[in-house]
Amino acid sequence: MGPMFHAAPPSLIAPAFFAGLLAATALAGPHAAAAEAAPDGAAMVDGAARVSLIDGWRAPDGRVVAAISVRLAPGWHTYWRNPGDVGMPPSFDWGGSENLAGVAIDWPRPKLFEAFGDRSIGYDGDLVLPITLTPRDPSRPVDLSLDLAIGVCSDVCVPDQAKLSARFGPRPSDPDPAPIRAALADRPRTAAEAGVAEVTCDLAQGPDGLEMTATVTFDGPAKPGQMAVIESSQPGLWIGAPEARSRGRSLVARAPVEAKSAAIDRGDLRLTLVGDDDAIDIRGCGSARRASAAR
Repeated sequence: MGPMFHAAPPSLIAPAFFAGLLAATALAGPHAAAAEAAPDGAAMVDGAARVSLIDGWRAPDGRVVAAISVRLAPGWHTYWRNPGDVGMPPSFDWGGSENLAGVAIDWPRPKLFEAFGDRSIGYDGDLVLPITLTPRDPSRPVDLSLDLAIGVCSDVCVPDQAKLSARFGPRPSDPDPAPIRAALADRPRTAAEAGVAEVTCDLAQGPDGLEMTATVTFDGPAKPGQMAVIESSQPGLWIGAPEARSRGRSLVARAPVEAKSAAIDRGDLRLTLVGDDDAIDIRGCGSARRASAAR
């Protein structure tokens, strides 16, 4: 099972969310952690989610475009790759697969949820998560084996696992491309599409330690109520949940930071702004000091 919280130090774990998980485990009984086989070959996760694989199409270079389908029961939701203030990010283990060189995931636009007094980011209803599989040998089938760990939440939150497997041949078998194409179209807007004029990120000592301040400036007024997520793949760098405020044409997000090095690769930073009906995916971030000097 993957980490319960997104790379957060133990001091930042929300007690209410942890209490909810304990309550859910107690109510669900001793077999709560085992996904059951459904008649159609899907996996049942505690009666709240049905998980299956969808075959789509083949790219000219032999890559397999498919998807993970998560059908959630009414009133339940699951989490985006970064759950926000509280929650459990999905964890994917492809280790048992054969003829698989790599996997890319395309995340559709998520939405905001209120959970235990905090905001989280995720999906409800039917989630189709497109995946692109790169085979080692495009002339041979990809035998996919996926151990998926997800969190599903309603009044309580339940961490659980599902095991899925399928053979994806060089030609699709029983393809269903429509939901995959719809999910790919329902992506967050790019910075250019959202009218982002400038993005800067800088580090400074705050009252409680090192902080990162990200400022996103738009061509027009910034939307209020957006939640910000700042991600990095840089080793030794942890960025906590930011507090975001809209001010005129700008959204300013401040986040606690733990870093083994003072050198931050700003080009590696990824900012996502999520609102009630919108999401913006911003790749890379400049320096406010450099931007000021260039004016």
